[in-house]
Amino acid sequence: MKTMAFILVLTLLAGCQQQPIRRGNQVGAVTGAVSITEDLQSLMDFSDRFQSYEREGQLALCAEMRAAFEREANRWTGWYLATAISQVDGCGTPQEAIGWIQAMLKQRFVSSEVSWLAHYQIRLLQYQQQQQQQLAATTAEQKKLQRRLSQMDKSNSILEKQLQDLKRIETSINRRLDEKHKAD
Repeated sequence: MKTMAFILVLTLLAGCQQQPIRRGNQVGAVTGAVSITEDLQSLMDFSDRFQSYEREGQLALCAEMRAAFEREANRWTGWYLATAISQVDGCGTPQEAIGWIQAMLKQRFVSSEVSWLAHYQIRLLQYQQQQQQQLAATTAEQKKLQRRLSQMDKSNSILEKQLQDLKRIETSINRRLDEKHKAD
């Protein structure tokens, strides 16, 4: 679902190219509009290709990108890695991806459109991080409840056994009382 929203946003941004500026009778393209579209298209293409891999392939690609990013700290490798982290568990932590995107935002090459997309991805990663934390807390609570349920099952089993023993004792006492009444 997050991936679909991310791709939809990227598609919308790619379709929203800036309009030409009219200067007198001349029509000129806005500077940088082509590179922004190419950058966004590159991110969408990466996301599509990444999704086409099986989980093992995605994790292998993550490892390759991480190694490349550690060697040369290329801004787009960091962005691709952040995108991969948001798409597959085990690729990295959302906090790492948020750090890379925030570092990228501090660089001068970031346009307002790419900045908006970066902020949107940060929000998605923060949401993913929150969901992971909630899942961990819920899993811990579930394990705690399962242990308690197991203990209660054991206690219930012991109580049932004691109840059966008490019934046998009661039956034995009743038989003896009946025999005593018949003897009198």
